Amino acid sequence: MFYKDSLKWSAQYDVIVIGFGGAGAGAARFAADQNAKVLLIDAAPEGSEGGNTRFAGGAIAYGTDFNALKTYYLQTYAPFNVDEDTLDTFIKNVMATKIYTKKFFNIEAQPTGRRPQGEYPEYQHSDAMQSQTMTKGLYNGGFWKLLRQQVYQRLNKIDVWYESPAEHLIQDPMTKTVVGVQIKRKGKLWNIAAKNGVVMSLGGFENNSEMVQTFLGQGALAPIGTLYNQGKGIDFAIEVGARLWHMHNYDSHGLSLNEGKKHERFAYMINWKSLFTGSLFIAGDDGTRYYKEDEEDRHGYKYNHGDWIMLPNQDHPHIVFDQTQYKKLQHDTSKQATQIKEMLSCAIKADTITELAQKIKAPKLLQAVSDFNFMVTQKHDYALNRDIKTMRAFDDGPYYAISVRHNILHTHGGARRNSKTEVLDLDGRIIPHLYEAGELGDLFATKYIGANSIADLLISGRIAGENAATPKNDHFDFKVDAVTSASRGHITNPDLKTDAQISAKSFQAGPDQFIGISNQGLGDLPIVVRISVDHKTQRITNIETLQQNETTTVGGKAIPVLIKEMLAKNTFEVDAVSGASSTSQGFKAAVKDAMNKLRKA
Repeated sequence: MFYKDSLKWSAQYDVIVIGFGGAGAGAARFAADQNAKVLLIDAAPEGSEGGNTRFAGGAIAYGTDFNALKTYYLQTYAPFNVDEDTLDTFIKNVMATKIYTKKFFNIEAQPTGRRPQGEYPEYQHSDAMQSQTMTKGLYNGGFWKLLRQQVYQRLNKIDVWYESPAEHLIQDPMTKTVVGVQIKRKGKLWNIAAKNGVVMSLGGFENNSEMVQTFLGQGALAPIGTLYNQGKGIDFAIEVGARLWHMHNYDSHGLSLNEGKKHERFAYMINWKSLFTGSLFIAGDDGTRYYKEDEEDRHGYKYNHGDWIMLPNQDHPHIVFDQTQYKKLQHDTSKQATQIKEMLSCAIKADTITELAQKIKAPKLLQAVSDFNFMVTQKHDYALNRDIKTMRAFDDGPYYAISVRHNILHTHGGARRNSKTEVLDLDGRIIPHLYEAGELGDLFATKYIGANSIADLLISGRIAGENAATPKNDHFDFKVDAVTSASRGHITNPDLKTDAQISAKSFQAGPDQFIGISNQGLGDLPIVVRISVDHKTQRITNIETLQQNETTTVGGKAIPVLIKEMLAKNTFEVDAVSGASSTSQGFKAAVKDAMNKLRKA
């Protein structure tokens, strides 16, 4: 969208950050620390912001040897081109992440101990990159809460708008300077000026099926992170004439249960050893094996003649197994036992392989089972080189199949950026006042390595925020209405006021009622419950949820299930709801806290 002198501006900020995920939170925080007035917007409603950072484990890459790290990274890039200045800047900052966590979070990061030989131990200096974390445990939402907290500690300089998607960047047609953003908020379009810079931190395009087909060449991928990454950043990059890069690159965790939903479950099941050991294999669309079941997950990349590639996805793959395997899984005692039993409830059953092949439309399934059994007798998997110790021949029926889908965690394509996170045009020139951070257009050309996206969002978020906040010499007369201007921190128009508020809530408890609080959930606010107790029997008669903002699609649905179980058993010690372990643990901890107060009463 081109800027015109007649354009009416609704408000003005020093910096506008588009996308309240991890990188956006960092960009807003560091821009505010430069004394900039910041507008941070997100398309998601409050409680669903956070992008893929909300779902991330929270592991951060670090290392101590620049040359060894660079050697390792260059091998993962090969044979793709490398922007060495951008890579060198990233590596230098990766080496400083321990200093970063202490300086900006006052936390001594601790090693995770994961993959001590690196994700690609075949490469030279693979152990040069290790991972650390600032939180206790991984995949519990703790890392996202740290980043969000930094924003909420600066609400005197940061305005937050939820459910306010950016529609267009506003660009001066002569200088190509990005001077603002058109935002849809409360049913209206608002032109908001950015005095010093705009940061694009919108994440990827994993939830845009057309872009997935166009850029990734894949037909059916199941998102396992946020559902709000719709590829709008790609549209903005094209709109202002930016050069795109890394558009083909994405990562995943293999397979998810296919229930025909937008957000599929059990994204990490490819790592469940008890599931992929025995008379079981993964069948492609025609029923034949194509996926080495016991291979360690490398964010979806599979071994291919000396290289590792992302396999072309099948449209309707299945996990196929026999009755012996079914009984074994029914009595599984691993950490994933609950999830495995739930998966079994989705199984398609048939008396014969031929019947099963017809049910799942896999015409070569009978031959695939025969080949599998033959290789077991020969004690070698000639097809995929799976460890023969993990294979057992199929016996008599009945037989089963579970529908699965290839999943996608995040994409890496976007506008090309330099080491200062400035966005570049088709000729490699800087597009003034436009910056990029996080998943959108990151530096990973191929073979994504775990813990690096978290490192990048911390690094690029800081660089983008500080550079966007730097006062610029070029001045535009935005002609902002003084009543609605935010340039000095004043907005009187209620439609343009911040959605984020700092408030201290007090929770009331009556006779035989007790308040419990837990910070262990996935949501950003503590889970607060109030239990009511029968004075004579000491049984819990009611459990009320006074505060929570767990995800509506998963955690929010788990809480009523937990309450029902707790009331029936009169205890907080109930099974976690499958697929909502973080919310379950957090809610159980809140009820436990309330019950502890009951015991002390």
